Amino acid sequence: MPAATGLGHSREKELNQGIQGLRGVAILLVLLNHAGVPGFDGGFIGVDIFFVISGYLIGGLLLRELTATGRIDLWAFYARRCRRLLPACLVLLLAVMGCVLWLYAPAEHFELMSSVRASALYAVNLWLAGRSTDYFLGHTEANPLLHLWSLAVEEQFYIIWPLLMLGAWALLRNDPRRATLRLVVVVGVLSLVACIVVSNLKFSWAFYLTPTRMWEFCAGMVIVALPASSRRLRSRALSILGLLSLLTLAVATVLVNQDLRYPGAWALIPVLATVGLLVVAEHESTTLGGRVLRLRPLRWLGDCSYSVYLWHWPLLIFAAVIHPRTSVPLTAFVVGLTLLLGWLSYRWIEQPFKHGLFPSWSSRRLVSAALGLCLAVAASAHVLGRLEIDANQAHYRKAAEWTAGTRSGCLVKFDAVDQPPCEFGSATPRATVVLFGDSHAMQWFTPLVALAEKNDWRLVVLAKVNCPSVDMVVEYYLTRTEYSNCTAWRENMFQRLQVIKPDLVVIASSSGYGIPLDRRMQGLASTMQRVRATGAEVVYVADTPSVNFDVPTCLSRAQWRGIPSDRLCTYPRAREQLRYGDLSRAEASTVKAHGGEYLDFPVRLCSQPECPTEQDGVVMFMDRNHLTEAYATKLAPELEGPLQRLLQKRGP
Repeated sequence: MPAATGLGHSREKELNQGIQGLRGVAILLVLLNHAGVPGFDGGFIGVDIFFVISGYLIGGLLLRELTATGRIDLWAFYARRCRRLLPACLVLLLAVMGCVLWLYAPAEHFELMSSVRASALYAVNLWLAGRSTDYFLGHTEANPLLHLWSLAVEEQFYIIWPLLMLGAWALLRNDPRRATLRLVVVVGVLSLVACIVVSNLKFSWAFYLTPTRMWEFCAGMVIVALPASSRRLRSRALSILGLLSLLTLAVATVLVNQDLRYPGAWALIPVLATVGLLVVAEHESTTLGGRVLRLRPLRWLGDCSYSVYLWHWPLLIFAAVIHPRTSVPLTAFVVGLTLLLGWLSYRWIEQPFKHGLFPSWSSRRLVSAALGLCLAVAASAHVLGRLEIDANQAHYRKAAEWTAGTRSGCLVKFDAVDQPPCEFGSATPRATVVLFGDSHAMQWFTPLVALAEKNDWRLVVLAKVNCPSVDMVVEYYLTRTEYSNCTAWRENMFQRLQVIKPDLVVIASSSGYGIPLDRRMQGLASTMQRVRATGAEVVYVADTPSVNFDVPTCLSRAQWRGIPSDRLCTYPRAREQLRYGDLSRAEASTVKAHGGEYLDFPVRLCSQPECPTEQDGVVMFMDRNHLTEAYATKLAPELEGPLQRLLQKRGP
């Protein structure tokens, strides 16, 4: 670092080593988390560590320039960012484009190449936020460029922050350090408040968007914006600070998980711990914290952390696409390959472009060339994303659609607390049948409509997305808050059943929602009592398996690559029995205790150790846990028998 920091050469070297070690900690946490290593559920906080470090380094660099010259050379600043970040990233994007064309089916190319285009333009965080992308989705379905959201946030911050600093200094016209400190405090507080509020409304926006992440950069900049005298601590205080910061990161790595509405206030934990470690790195290397940060392996990992970060996620995703069944040897191989490619990229791409190539180019010329390359990659991705889809691929694409169910409009959305008229079958019915539940009930819509038309039934559909008919409070997955609209809708449907007075109610609900078994059974008992109170017979349809991968996608990839589907797209029956065995037994007991009938279709779906996802050319699942319309229709005869028996029990 320049002498303007007030540090001697040896202290400057120690600081650089400490920061590289902290970078090593950050990338290690991210890598182990994404590789699925037990005990690192919260390892994604490594990204927060990177943000704080970036704020510290970039904020310090800009502040020193503004203090020394009274200006910031924006072109030179952006040129340095281009040299540092762009070459390795563009090489990665080209490699990803090639792998997408090989590993992914044509139906996926448009969306994936769209993400390449957004990544090349450093806007993939906006692309992901606009799709409410789940950062914690399984590897076989996750986007191979999902991790570049953080790089896009950094680049957007780099564009905005120098302009804000110049504006604050021009407005206040006092000491640059004081003007910067005021800017950091104002922007940091506003961003933190926005982060907490938005996390409680729609946490995916808070996760991906720059305005709700800027406070993390500001936390790093506070250190360099404060006067040096106020940052001095005694050796004992530094020892305690370093130890507490390391312990805090360790605890956060274990306890922070995907169930929290992250970032929100939770992100304060890794951010404050990182600030503490930066203070330790800046002032003291003999403490435990300082010695840990200066460990050679961490410093080596910190040196190539950027390239390791670039390569680790696509390699994990592509490995999962090639071999969906995870294993320790496969994970270890991918991690080792990541470190190797990361080092090669650092040695042969990052370093040459950062220190030597095109030294005579002006800053404006370098930035212009960089923008041109980004546009060229984006344009190439746009063209490659438009491959034609043949008949075989179209078959799998159609399997992923609920044509009749979607067209009916009967599966009401998040905001709804009531149900539009959804009636099918005979105008002069022999019996009234009601389908009641969430999307896992709606998967039986097509066969029930066919049965209603065949048997002169009146079919009434009461269905809401992510809202079980089981009488229990659930969370909405996009907000991780109580799904009050579901509770209100369900109560209205119970009242509607009192008015309809159906002969038979078919109930089905997802086995998810993360509700403890005893509470779920209490809710199921309540639902059974309230439905039976209308005088109706009740059939509870057991949930379909969750196969842990998107079935049409897997089948289309297998067909595209010439691999038999039974090698790539099956799931073990034992896993489903282990996962849902206790739930199925408890549901069957509760339903029967309240005079209902329990239909266990999972037995029909799979009766062998390795369960297929395609039978006689019919795709069984439209995603990872919903039946296709075609396969559900094949099960209509097995659904008809129990329904007819219960209706006959009621008499003419």
